[in-house]
Amino acid sequence: MAGHGHLPSGSACLRLLNDGVCPPAVNMARDVALFDSFERGECPPTLRVYQWASPALTYGVNQELPTRLVAACEQHNIPMFRRPTGGKAVLHGHDLTLALVWQPAPTRLYPRQVYLQVAPALIRAFEALGAPARQGDAAAPDPRSIDDGGDCFATPAIADIVCAETGVKLMGCALLVRGVRVLMQASIPLHLPDVPVEQLFGHPHPPPPPLDANSLIQTLYTTLNAHLQGTISRYKTQRQ
Repeated sequence: MAGHGHLPSGSACLRLLNDGVCPPAVNMARDVALFDSFERGECPPTLRVYQWASPALTYGVNQELPTRLVAACEQHNIPMFRRPTGGKAVLHGHDLTLALVWQPAPTRLYPRQVYLQVAPALIRAFEALGAPARQGDAAAPDPRSIDDGGDCFATPAIADIVCAETGVKLMGCALLVRGVRVLMQASIPLHLPDVPVEQLFGHPHPPPPPLDANSLIQTLYTTLNAHLQGTISRYKTQRQ
């Protein structure tokens, strides 16, 4: 399922862009271009979803990659791209990735406040698909540390969504907050990676719950759109 969603007049606050499967080299550039366009007022709040034509690794804007991870990526011909958002390294190619640009409040929020605001909508999306979920509760990892192999999915931080029953990380999230506008980039594994994770990070990844990509896209869009509509309604009530 690929192509651009539409923004029906009066019925949606959020635009959906489904870019389908993209070459690794274009994905971060498109996310940056989307956020720049939103900041200039050229597009509405948008959820962009996409997958990867081949494995790739993205890493946080302030992260220092472990030498072992860099060497393993080079050995397995896995390209590496720095994200505009924070967090740690994410292996792609087996996941659904999303970029959400929106304004969560009339005034600037701290990243933790943004996560706390949007997390309930993300949790509802997973629960609607039969995956009981909750927000992570671990402290955010230091982007300079290498104890976890540089792996985003090694730590279920407050920015992430985890399975309420097993604690397995369902969704890794990272933010760029610029003024009142936010870019959230997130990765949701659909199956185990096709490359040897242990050789990259020094530990395996647990299998994720079975999730259908198309159902996941539609459910995320529906819950996030409802969340955005509720946020706008609260703004209007507060002004009255």
